[in-house]
Amino acid sequence: MAEVNREMLLDCALCPNMCRCECPVDQEWRREASSPAGKARLAHLLLEGRIEWDSALLEALSSCLGCRGCQLLCPFPELDLAEELLRMRTEERPAGMVLPAAVPYLNNLKKFGSPYGARPTGGAASGPPEKPEVLYFTNCTAQANNPRMQQRTVELLEAAGVSYRVLDQYCCGYPAQIWGDLELARQLAAENAAQINASGAALLLTDCPECWHTFTARYPHWGSELSLPVVDTATYFLELVREQRLKPGPIEGITAVTYHDPCIWARVAERCEAPRELLQSIPTLELKEARPAGKETRCCGAGAMFQLLFPEQSAQIARRRLEELPPADAVVTACPFCRENLQVDGARLLDLVELLGCSVLQERDR
Repeated sequence: MAEVNREMLLDCALCPNMCRCECPVDQEWRREASSPAGKARLAHLLLEGRIEWDSALLEALSSCLGCRGCQLLCPFPELDLAEELLRMRTEERPAGMVLPAAVPYLNNLKKFGSPYGARPTGGAASGPPEKPEVLYFTNCTAQANNPRMQQRTVELLEAAGVSYRVLDQYCCGYPAQIWGDLELARQLAAENAAQINASGAALLLTDCPECWHTFTARYPHWGSELSLPVVDTATYFLELVREQRLKPGPIEGITAVTYHDPCIWARVAERCEAPRELLQSIPTLELKEARPAGKETRCCGAGAMFQLLFPEQSAQIARRRLEELPPADAVVTACPFCRENLQVDGARLLDLVELLGCSVLQERDR
């Protein structure tokens, strides 16, 4: 695991702090400790031994969505403050110090391999046992709250004639790291990597940006390298549409959608075009753009499991984001956390795979 970069933290701590204009947490809490540079100052003072850890400091350093909105106005292109704060909470916090709100979710992870408790059983068929084209990793949030997304993904794979297996997996491990249990994160990663690498699959398919980032950026640091490429569902299904293995058609009852860019896909993976091209492949569907969008997107308020620890603040951030979305029949996104959080106050949210599934399956059955 990489160490906290003290020099970059100090640069951030001494900066004029223009980034707070793009920090959803600071806009909600409006206190210095919640601003990006404020958190950097606290982290730097902790590293220097000027202050000591306590529950209030842990809460302040945990009040980060991991959205990287602060990078839009940051004069230090090499600084990833979200990762530095994560390293602080992982590497530097006293053993056993956990935010009370995180305890039940961390206990679930230890007992069930999912922060939400026992994983559902009897879901989609596992597919062929040996050397499938695709090994599908379903994220914990969709498993718990939106199993239809998993079913739609499987239906699309079958409609395209793709051989697949649904991995009988544990959580990717990222939530364990967020909540300070790096040993558990590494354990979950090792168990998943062993299954993934033994699968014989050509690629690993994921529908969660945090899972993708964990597989590609965190697993190598945890000693769990994957031997196959990791591909997001938007990119993969777009290729199947281009090859005409999937044929979208008009969707009954939906003529216009607004697309919300998830932060990790937009700013870390830099994958803004594939979801839009996929939506534009659906006949008669009007795509409306949020303002801001693309790399300048604003967080839904659920990044880094924030909605589990700070539900009220998370809901308010979601409401502010919804005000930036033009009216449409539905809001579409490609992140299970965004889908859950933006449903505040009854907004209609669909995952991109759900919408594509409706389009392809309705066209097939006409």
